[in-house]
Amino acid sequence: MRATNHPMSPFMKVVFWFVAANALVGAISLIFFPGDTARLFFWEIKPPINAALFGALYLGGAAIVAMVTYRGQWEPARFLIPILVSAGALISVTTLLHLDRFTPGLRFVYWLVIYVGAPLLALLFYIQHERSGAANWTITRPVTRATRTLAVAVGAVLVVLGILVLIWPEPVVAQWPWPITPLMVRIFASWFSAFGVGLLWFWIERDWERVRHIADLMIAAAGLDLLMVFIAVI
Repeated sequence: MRATNHPMSPFMKVVFWFVAANALVGAISLIFFPGDTARLFFWEIKPPINAALFGALYLGGAAIVAMVTYRGQWEPARFLIPILVSAGALISVTTLLHLDRFTPGLRFVYWLVIYVGAPLLALLFYIQHERSGAANWTITRPVTRATRTLAVAVGAVLVVLGILVLIWPEPVVAQWPWPITPLMVRIFASWFSAFGVGLLWFWIERDWERVRHIADLMIAAAGLDLLMVFIAVI
């Protein structure tokens, strides 16, 4: 018999809907008002194309989180935990390295709540749902060996490159096709390292229906970022 998926806890749904809404608001701000980040965002981002690219990442993330939260099942949402936790940890480190760039006050406190608090809650949700003894790991549509090998290999490359860029952003800043700051380079490196961790999850989770949204997330992020670049150059 096919094992059934189990519902998210009500508190997890509330937190994930908040994460999705927060990402959507950030996406709208950065995509539609990229030149007004000093007033609307947590730090001033220049030039506007960098803000739009960041907003595209937010938009893709908002869509995926909202989709799996709407379904309300734990197992298809489980892949989000390693992505959220790794993104939160890396962006928290980036924040500490660039404290002088952030707008002080309530906005900065809110930023910390999002990137420190939400990942910690995500980790607690994982422990809560897995320790319940009811979590479903049954494989009904296996990930092919070729797909898993490719995903893990690309994920490892993304994580390694992301960590290197976090440590040494200056070479990337020098080669970037338009002006960019070390802070933005580290932010992008943090997100793509988190995507890499998501791909590494293919080694743990072997059911395609429970990992396919990792591919959706990366396709959406890449497509939206390419769209932002296209809009900027026309």
